Amino acid sequence: MDKEGVSCTLQIDKMNCASCVKKIEDKLSDLPGVLESSVNFASGKAVISYDPAKLGQKQIIDALSQIGYPARPASAKEEKKIDWLLWQTLIAFVLSIPFLAHMAGVPFPIGWQIGFATVIQFGAGYIFYIGTWYGLRSFTANMDTLVALGTTAAYGLSLWNIVSETGGHVYFETSVFLIFFILLGRYLEKRAKNSANKGMRALLQLQPKMATIKSGDQNIQVPIEEVPLQSVVMVKPGERVPVDGVVLSGESFIDEAILTGESIPVHKQEGNSVFAGTVNQEGLLEVRARGVGPETALGHIIHLVEQAQSSKAPIQRVADRVTAYFVPVVLLVALVTLLLWGIITYDFSEGIINAVSVLVIACPCALGLATPTAIMVACGRGAKQGILIKDAAVLEKAQKINQIILDKTGTVTEGKLQVLQPILGKGIDQDQFYQIAAGMVLYSDHPASQAISEFFKKLDVKPLYIENYTAFPGKGIGGKINGEDHYLGSVNFMDTLKVDVSEFESRWTQETGMVVALANAKRCLGYFLLADRLKPGAKEAIDQMKRKGISVFLLSGDRRQITESIAKELDVDGYEAEVLPGHKAAVVEKYKSPTSVVAMVGDGVNDAPALAAADIGFAVGGGTDVALESATVVLMRSDLKGILDTIELAEQTFKKIRQNLMFAFGYNILGIPLAALGFLHPLIAGIAMALSSISVVTNSLLLQRKENK
Repeated sequence: MDKEGVSCTLQIDKMNCASCVKKIEDKLSDLPGVLESSVNFASGKAVISYDPAKLGQKQIIDALSQIGYPARPASAKEEKKIDWLLWQTLIAFVLSIPFLAHMAGVPFPIGWQIGFATVIQFGAGYIFYIGTWYGLRSFTANMDTLVALGTTAAYGLSLWNIVSETGGHVYFETSVFLIFFILLGRYLEKRAKNSANKGMRALLQLQPKMATIKSGDQNIQVPIEEVPLQSVVMVKPGERVPVDGVVLSGESFIDEAILTGESIPVHKQEGNSVFAGTVNQEGLLEVRARGVGPETALGHIIHLVEQAQSSKAPIQRVADRVTAYFVPVVLLVALVTLLLWGIITYDFSEGIINAVSVLVIACPCALGLATPTAIMVACGRGAKQGILIKDAAVLEKAQKINQIILDKTGTVTEGKLQVLQPILGKGIDQDQFYQIAAGMVLYSDHPASQAISEFFKKLDVKPLYIENYTAFPGKGIGGKINGEDHYLGSVNFMDTLKVDVSEFESRWTQETGMVVALANAKRCLGYFLLADRLKPGAKEAIDQMKRKGISVFLLSGDRRQITESIAKELDVDGYEAEVLPGHKAAVVEKYKSPTSVVAMVGDGVNDAPALAAADIGFAVGGGTDVALESATVVLMRSDLKGILDTIELAEQTFKKIRQNLMFAFGYNILGIPLAALGFLHPLIAGIAMALSSISVVTNSLLLQRKENK
């Protein structure tokens, strides 16, 4: 979000409807120094990017407080405060009971009615007047304005009919029950919104609050915030690892499902990395702390989820445009309703009641909640599945993906070479060939040498001793074995040495793997054919993508023969071979068009420019800084199924958003005319208004149930 500035996240109180969001965003945009802002009605948070040379966080908070929206820096550990909304709702409920009994025929003196109604109107319902007052100060209107006008009209009409002794109907029960139902609706809506954010709270609960650090001969428990970097942390069996770090001593199995989505525990020993929030299952570990709190992998995940939940999907602009004009239009409709009923029927009392129904049933809240609640639930669910989404716009794009470009190494393949088969020359003894080759690779760290070494370990081959070991960078290695020069390396290396390769030359041009040849000073003795193995499930995932109508392409810097072989095995729609890392972004740009949504999938390291160039960048098996910066989606699992899971999550999310918007628009389009025509009593309108918001949030919460399907 930053544009040469810094960002802050504020928790904002007293946001009661989508109109409040518009009012806050307008205020923020007027502040000099604010570069960008996003206000989320569902979470009650605002993410603001600003120029610190022109503006400070305190000035932003003061500006919001002046228009009636107290703000404070958002914290992962929000302090528990008195729930005044609950108490107001309870007061309204208790004092409304006598009115309910009166409607059933139980006597209720008019003096007591006035007293109880006044306490509810200006006591439990005072928040509507405060919201209206702040709106008037800034020449705006919101949901509080509608409720305050509606209930005051019913309350005032009742007082007028009593004082004037006209014998007109008393509508105290209307104002009383309206306030109660609206408060109850807001309270239930608040509970529902908290449920929508339970995925975020589940992540926060994974962070250990205490850690045991080693100090001399003592082990001391300290709050996690006080753990120094480079300190030694003790992790007992059954505990969550409190920091990111490296194992100094001990051996155990760690459950890393929260980061990778993989249920199989990972073996850890000295030198291995461990991550905060994962579970130590067996042995005692001593860990050198390399990252604490927000600087851990889990901390980065939590930050990404919060960032995504606070962002806005482009589809929300529809609701934002509507809510900008919603309240003024409703006020106009209510005024027209009052005048027409008064003129046509000569009954202004009936006109007032129908105008109250219009004011009460009109609800921008459902519109304001339709998109952000679904986004919140989706981001929380995605994080639990190992899908880290950086922006809500990604979910909107992901459902429209029609082209996917897959980097080969480390994405569809394991990124680790293995020996497919050794090919020996005529008359070459296999055992001697193996022993010579085993000696040649013994001191080499090259991936091809390590693959050959692993091959020999399985066969229990004893290497021959090598003298005068020499590395030829980019070509191969050489040395003397039993006093004779030997060389191991690429086909080009063999050409450079001018050894006789005629026995194998025709076969090498046909091979679809890496050729590593072994030769003495005279002739090539044979060669090893190496290849990178496909990841388990890669072919099945690509088949599923194609069944969804998505075109799949392979991108690799490897030789054409190797890339073509893997492309055929995967049955992709096309491939690009021998592409340098710096040119991958240009290839992605070539596939992009106004009618396509192109996703690039890579490991997040040398694919960073290509990931950034795509409409959506997926970093598979991510978690590195480069992946978090360049990709728009980070998949903590290393398999391609995460891409399909992301697309499915996006499809389900936007199905819910469309349902929510259709319901919210339909509710108002149908409800307001019925209220204006006198077909809805204010009490029914109040109940319907409360239920509209609750139903939208509840529909979004159903996304959580999709998780295990």
